[in-house]
Amino acid sequence: MRWRIALSILCLAASAAAPAQDAPPTEERRLDTRYSIAVSDDATFYGNLRAPLPTVLNQVLVEPTFGLRYRNRWSFSTSLIGSGTTYSDNFTRLRVKETYGGLSAGDFDFTMGRKMLRWGTGYAFTAAGVLDPPRIATDPTDRLNLNVGRDMVKADWVHGPHAVSLVWSTAALAPRQSNLRDATALRYNILVRGIDTSLIAGDDRGGDAFGGLTFTRVVGQAWELHGEAVWREQAAALLGAKYTTHSGVTFYGEFYTPPNTLYFRDAGVSPQAGRPHYAFLRAGKDRLRELPGWKEWGVDGYVVTNLDDRSCTALFDVSRWFGNRFDAYVHGEIPAGGRTSQYGSAPYSTAMSVGVSFHL
Repeated sequence: MRWRIALSILCLAASAAAPAQDAPPTEERRLDTRYSIAVSDDATFYGNLRAPLPTVLNQVLVEPTFGLRYRNRWSFSTSLIGSGTTYSDNFTRLRVKETYGGLSAGDFDFTMGRKMLRWGTGYAFTAAGVLDPPRIATDPTDRLNLNVGRDMVKADWVHGPHAVSLVWSTAALAPRQSNLRDATALRYNILVRGIDTSLIAGDDRGGDAFGGLTFTRVVGQAWELHGEAVWREQAAALLGAKYTTHSGVTFYGEFYTPPNTLYFRDAGVSPQAGRPHYAFLRAGKDRLRELPGWKEWGVDGYVVTNLDDRSCTALFDVSRWFGNRFDAYVHGEIPAGGRTSQYGSAPYSTAMSVGVSFHL
């Protein structure tokens, strides 16, 4: 059944985008269309399970995207993801990651629909990303690309160094188990003496108002500093840095401390645990060497630590491209810590994922 859904989505995306390939070139194209599709098979093997669950989780993912723009004024974009999962049961699911329309008029841009925003500056955590997708520290890059956007109406005004965004987001179509609410948020962004700074303010329906600040500063050719601070019932703060060597190896580091409240609390943290403190370290390189047979490889390793209960999770990724259409990867996770700690309480000792993807 899941393969039928995958093939149906593939045919739909291909047929919708096919006319764009045959359109004759013009001096100024009025209508521009783009599409892409990715099909992935990901299998995760769990070691030393402490619960009566299957040791293998298999997922087949189909991700079509389609977009069009008319005279650089009107635009439409959609991104879907269909998944077929085999674990303790077999089930399929279709997610609408993004589907929105846009209008550009002078210094103003208007957007309506489901869209992803990334107001936070952190790689593994976010304090001020009030409308961002969930940021999971043990999966900072959303490995399987399963996050979805928020349903919203958004207006942007850009003039010189000033940029203002006003958003109203509804939680009417959000999953029932989520703690999302209708929200109104305002963001003002400006570049001041090389520091990309944003001020954020807003209000949750039925909740408290919130306010925050983010900054990013590039120092020389190798360093980037970033940070976030927000007041949302209580204070949360993040401070991080990124350093890239001449050989292309990139190092990341972040310190994050959120309040232990319902909005910020991780699922593995007890409500009585107090304020948590986290550290994140990561090192990776996309192209191992600029030589045939080496530049197709990428490696990445990172550690997330709860500094209070001294638990941690170590992760690594190894990937390789085969031409421009296929890539394969191995992803590993090794949690450590006491049985009652945040990361040590994972019901497995290791989780190893192997996958292959096709891109069009």
